[in-house]
Amino acid sequence: MNDVPVFALIGHPNEGKSSVVSTITEDDRVPVSVSPGETRECTNYAIVVDNLTLLRFVDTPGFQMPIQTLNWMKQYAGPPEKIVEDFIAAHQDDPSFADDCELLRPVAENAGIIYVVDGSRPLRANDEAEMEILRLSGRPRMAVLNPKATHTEFLQQWKSAFAKTFNVSFQFNAHKATFRERIDLLQALQPIEQDWKPAIGKAVAALRENWNERLEACADAILSLLDDALTLTLSSTSTQDDPQEHEKLRDELQAKFLQKITTFERQCQKELKSKFLHNVFDADLAAQSIVAEDLYSQETWKVLGATHKQLIIGSTIAGAVSGGSLDMVFANLSFGVFALGGAFVGEVSGWRGTRPLARFKMKMGPLSKTLGGYNITVGPVRNPQLMFVLLDRALIYFQCVSNWAHARRSEAAISEDLEGKQGFVASWSGEKRKCFEKYLRYLHGNKQDKLDELRSELRQILIQAMRHE
Repeated sequence: MNDVPVFALIGHPNEGKSSVVSTITEDDRVPVSVSPGETRECTNYAIVVDNLTLLRFVDTPGFQMPIQTLNWMKQYAGPPEKIVEDFIAAHQDDPSFADDCELLRPVAENAGIIYVVDGSRPLRANDEAEMEILRLSGRPRMAVLNPKATHTEFLQQWKSAFAKTFNVSFQFNAHKATFRERIDLLQALQPIEQDWKPAIGKAVAALRENWNERLEACADAILSLLDDALTLTLSSTSTQDDPQEHEKLRDELQAKFLQKITTFERQCQKELKSKFLHNVFDADLAAQSIVAEDLYSQETWKVLGATHKQLIIGSTIAGAVSGGSLDMVFANLSFGVFALGGAFVGEVSGWRGTRPLARFKMKMGPLSKTLGGYNITVGPVRNPQLMFVLLDRALIYFQCVSNWAHARRSEAAISEDLEGKQGFVASWSGEKRKCFEKYLRYLHGNKQDKLDELRSELRQILIQAMRHE
C-alpha cells in the first residue's frame, strides 16, 4: 500500500467526475465541461496542506465500451487479481478501447475506486455493466451520487444497485458542497480499506486545522479593513480665496475619501478569496448577494448593519455634530443614500444628525493669504453604522467564497439563497455589538493598549459568525 492513498474517479462520460475532483481537492484548475468526453487522459490531483500531500485523486476518461469490456471479463480465465491488468494488455492497441484502458490503469496500479454517477437520471444497462466491471476488479470502492438536477425519483434505484456492488455509497453535489460535506465524503472513504483509515483520518484532521487557520486569517483581514477604513483621514489645502474653488476641492476630497474606503474593502475581499484557493475562475463569487451593491447604495444601508433601535441603544460613542454639518459633508455627491439621509444615519429620534460619518472643517491658515490657505479635512469616520455595514459585507463575502465549490464554473451557479435581511450584525447580541462599539471608541481615542486587549475578543466574535455559531 502507498503511504498516501490514491483514488480513481471513474464513471460514464459527463457524470461529474472532474467536478467531484475539483471540489474535493479545492482545485479550480481541473477542467470542467458540460460536453461529454472532455477528459481523455488520467490526470493526478491532490489534497495538499502546508506543502504536505495527504490524499491523491485521479481524474479519468469516461467508459466508452462497458458492455464489451464486461463480456471479455466474464470470459477471463486468469488470476482474478490480474483481470484489469490483463484486460489492458489485451486491448491497449485497439483504439475502440482507448478510454476504457486509460481509465482502468490506476485501478491496475491499486488505486481505490470512487464511482461517480448523476443520480438525477435513471439506471441504465451501461451503468450496470460498469458497476460489475468495478466489482470484478476487486479494488476497494465507493459510489458517489452527484445529482446534476433536482430530480430525486431515481435515487433509491441507484442506492439499491450500489448496495450490491460497493462498500459505501454517498450523496455529494459537487457544485454546492460545503467544507463540512467535503469532510463527510472523505470520512466515508475510511471503511472501504482498513489500511487507509489512518491516512484518511490524518487528512481530515489536517484539513480541519487548516480550516481553523483560514478563519483566523479571515478575521484578521476583516479587522484590518476596519482599522484602515475607520481611521482614514484626508486633508488638502487651498491657497485660493475663491469659495467656488474651496467647494470644488472639498467635493474632490470627499469623493477620494469614499473611493479609498471602497478600495480597502476590495483589498479585503481579495484576501478572503485567496484563503479559499479560488485562483483561476474569475467570476464575482458574490454576484447575487448584497455585496454586489455599491457600498454607498441605498439598498446596502437599508439591508445591512445594525437596526435603528440598536444604533440608538449603542449611541454612547462620542463626537456629535449638527445635522447641517453632516449635510455639508456629502453635499453634491452622487451616492444616493447620503442625499436621502435616512438610510445612512437613521431617521429616528435621538440619532438623526447626532453622529457624523466624517469630520469636515475649513480653517484659515495662520499665515497670510499668499503663504497660508484654507485647510479641508475629511475623516475619520465616527458613525458606527459604517463599521457594522462593512462587517456585514465582509462576512457575507466570506460566506460566498468559503461555500463556493470549486467545480462551479458559471455565473448562473452563484449563490441564489441570499435574500431579504442578509446581514449578521442585526442578529448579534448586544454584548457583541458593544465590543465593536468599544473598538471604535478606542480606535479614535488612540487607546492602543485597550485595543490590543480587545482584539482577541473581536476575532472570536468574527470566527463565531463565520462558523454560524
